[in-house]
Amino acid sequence: MTVWSLLNGSVMLPDAARPDRRRVRNRAAILTAAEALFAARGVEAVSIDEIAAAADLAKGTLYNHFADKDALAAEVALTARQEGEARVAAANEGVAEPERRLIRGVIVFARFACERPDRARAGLRMTSGATDIDAPVNAGVRRDIERGFASGRFHGVGREAAALGVIGVAHALISRILGAPGDRAAAMAAAREAATFILRGVGIPPRQAAATAAREVAALFGD
Repeated sequence: MTVWSLLNGSVMLPDAARPDRRRVRNRAAILTAAEALFAARGVEAVSIDEIAAAADLAKGTLYNHFADKDALAAEVALTARQEGEARVAAANEGVAEPERRLIRGVIVFARFACERPDRARAGLRMTSGATDIDAPVNAGVRRDIERGFASGRFHGVGREAAALGVIGVAHALISRILGAPGDRAAAMAAAREAATFILRGVGIPPRQAAATAAREVAALFGD
């Protein structure tokens, strides 16, 4: 076998080295079906038979990928959380101001709920401890609030009250957007209101809060 034969593709890779495309497609179909059903009705109300039927696969095929419904639910929740966290990390890359970081995270999740309602709803339903300020999923909120108070940018309330306020507003915002999925204008308006409220809650002056919220929503909802 020569280097040239490898480069020009004249040597076929063994079957074991090729991705099993059907297996990948089946797994994706299962996750998509489960995500939609879990988002609509919750994990407990959905059966394995229903998921298999929605994915147009045999139940045995589903068990080839997931040991049981709990394992499938855990994968759906993980996928939703990872996508949301990745979006927030990308949006906040290079952003130093804690007040901007704080609301950019909330705005990103608002856009996520607008564009991927099933995934966002599944994440909201299934993320353990999502409203607990000490939960790992809220570590970024805690860090940005701590930085805001340490720098003197935030004031007027305590750190715990600020964290509770941000988390509560974020969840209320996502729930509101999920009530009318796909309505981008309404999602943007709700995100501006929520971001302004959050900033005013940590002591940012009203005009500055409104201007910052409007600017960040325009930037993060823009394409």
